[in-house]
Amino acid sequence: MSCSPVRIGIFGGSFDPPHVAHFICARIAAEKLLLKRLLVVPSSISPHKRNGAAASAELRCEMIQALIGDDSLFELSRLEIERGGVSYTVDTLKQLAETYPAPEYELYCLIGSDALKEMDTWQNPETIFSLSKVVVMTRPGTDPFLNSNRWTENALRVEIPRLEISSTLIRERVAAELPVGLLVGTGVEEIIRRHQLYRV
Repeated sequence: MSCSPVRIGIFGGSFDPPHVAHFICARIAAEKLLLKRLLVVPSSISPHKRNGAAASAELRCEMIQALIGDDSLFELSRLEIERGGVSYTVDTLKQLAETYPAPEYELYCLIGSDALKEMDTWQNPETIFSLSKVVVMTRPGTDPFLNSNRWTENALRVEIPRLEISSTLIRERVAAELPVGLLVGTGVEEIIRRHQLYRV
């Protein structure tokens, strides 16, 4: 009797800085999808944010590790950081498909609803869909599938809570010398304070 494939999730982004909404929403999505592990993959250089991250790769990794702590679902992956250059999801999936080969494993790529609308601007979206199940995290009251494109029929949808927290908001609060501990956790707040991140 054949066993079901082990489901591995991929959750990428700049994480500049990571915040609690990232991981609350990702955990809820992972639970609904029955994922065994969720790889958190900070980008080296995001193709949609060519100016680069404000915090260094090492500090972003340190902040992610501080936030996920000992939660066994999450695993920090330095794959894109170590590869360097512009981080394309398709290249990451190609590498992960070798580490987690089918049919023993099944890859689930978690993206936001805005990313689905912009999928035609991504590098080799056909290959992304062939290597993984693309999961769109949608918030209550929004439905990116209403404005369908050629990718919507192949994407999965999972609803997550509407948590109005963003990395931009956190950077603005830090620059204004406002507390961010409840938004990022005390460990991340301490790293931000110790390294004087986002002050300008």
